[in-house]
Amino acid sequence: MDKVMPRASICEVREKLRASDLLTEQTARRFDEVAGRFQSFLHRGFGVELIGEVTPEHVAGFVRAKTNGTDPATATMHMRRTALRMLFRIARSEFELDGDPTLDLTLPPKSVLATRPLTDDEIALGRSYSRHNLTATRGPAAWALGEATAVTSELPYITVDDLDLDNARVWLHGSRKREQRWAALDEWGVVQLERRAKALRDTRHLIYQGNGSEESQLASCCQALKGTLVRGGLDAEPDVRPNSIAGWAGKRIHDQTGRIEDAARAAGIRSLDTAATFIGFDWQQ
Repeated sequence: MDKVMPRASICEVREKLRASDLLTEQTARRFDEVAGRFQSFLHRGFGVELIGEVTPEHVAGFVRAKTNGTDPATATMHMRRTALRMLFRIARSEFELDGDPTLDLTLPPKSVLATRPLTDDEIALGRSYSRHNLTATRGPAAWALGEATAVTSELPYITVDDLDLDNARVWLHGSRKREQRWAALDEWGVVQLERRAKALRDTRHLIYQGNGSEESQLASCCQALKGTLVRGGLDAEPDVRPNSIAGWAGKRIHDQTGRIEDAARAAGIRSLDTAATFIGFDWQQ
């Protein structure tokens, strides 16, 4: 039997988007602004009012639509697509929409880097997809540690004993390329790591559970992050990798302080050149 198309309007989905606890107020407002323009685009151009009537062609037309008569910048197209992905994420969870017409939309890469930092909007999208069901704790915990600057080579060694949630921080053990350090957590990260710690039964390790080789530990922790990237449609970006999450954290610190030294210290990176590459900053310019 064919799946029944949901009768929810785009306006109804936008209401759920604005009220979602998956997003900060600022991010929800930014995503809703894009969703509102998308709603007008569909109504005026195609007479489409229901979320279930939206096609990949509609999405592609909106994402690539000209702005003031000129082609949109790559960053603008990515922002539009990310906002629509969240809209359809809400439609699937709240109105039983089947599928996501944004997933096959390929855009030019945002950078020439092998691994670029995620944007704020992509981080918000990743947070929402890390909790792919109500009981999931490993994916959100791994994502929260990435937001705290932990790279994949550090994830296997982080235990419950490394958490200092009262002071919103976690101890990272470092690696061959990272220094040991305390890393700050925000409110969302504290909640996810507390959930994860309470859910553990037979291990103290937060992300890796097993006795495998170093290679298998790394692969398992990479998958904990990659699974979220795949569900969010971010894995198709050629410059997005699991460590793009930690790159975002380093970039945010640099944006706040204007000092590459602060970003390097927070990320446990010994070389300022390496830190600049990690956060996608060309300091020679």
